[in-house]
Amino acid sequence: MARAEILGRIGQLFRRLNMHAFSTLRPVEIMTRLAATSDHGRERVSIFCPACDRLRGNAFDSLVLLPIHDANGRLLSELRNRIARPNQLFAGVLALDPFRRHADILKVIETSGCSGIANFPSITAIDGEMRVSLEGFGCGATTEINLLRSAVAKGFSALAVVDSLGMAQEAVTIGVSGLIAARHANDSMFADLSKLAQETRLGLLRLPSAVGAPDLACSDNPHNGHSAAYEEKPA
Repeated sequence: MARAEILGRIGQLFRRLNMHAFSTLRPVEIMTRLAATSDHGRERVSIFCPACDRLRGNAFDSLVLLPIHDANGRLLSELRNRIARPNQLFAGVLALDPFRRHADILKVIETSGCSGIANFPSITAIDGEMRVSLEGFGCGATTEINLLRSAVAKGFSALAVVDSLGMAQEAVTIGVSGLIAARHANDSMFADLSKLAQETRLGLLRLPSAVGAPDLACSDNPHNGHSAAYEEKPA
């Protein structure tokens, strides 16, 4: 067998292992309607992001970053009505909004009765050269960490979508309630993140494969193989 073919097969094996590691994490749920919050039990962890409505397929986390969806505008509009059941519900905030201050966004969310914040939509959905360029313009992970820091300082619970160990360490230092692994995190990063997430209440989670109901096979099946590090910890 040629050396190139062997290396190719090894690469495929690592990619499969990485996909398996990701799939065994407990998924969060992306919710687009406030009315649906009363339909789920306390054990569900949900991010409220109305801009994800009608976004199909597993690319929703990158598509919702497009300005045409006005993620924060739709979120704040929906939150004009108080949330009847805020437990385990995190408002998804686009930290990179060029037109709204973090302080103003947090004030509306606080008034709504929602006590949770997540940095979603998140720049972590983008990698490669585009990500490097955005970071260079100041539109990157630092801005998202700053949002989470402000939220925790105001008494919010926070979920941090992360795609590097450094970003995750900053989030845990801030005092977030849990970490959400970005899709392109590699296998070695999962190991580091899962260990670090043990310091949080909710542990390490992942985004679902699509908007709406989470992947029940992973979240509700007691034989799915994920460790206690991914389960909610007592406050």
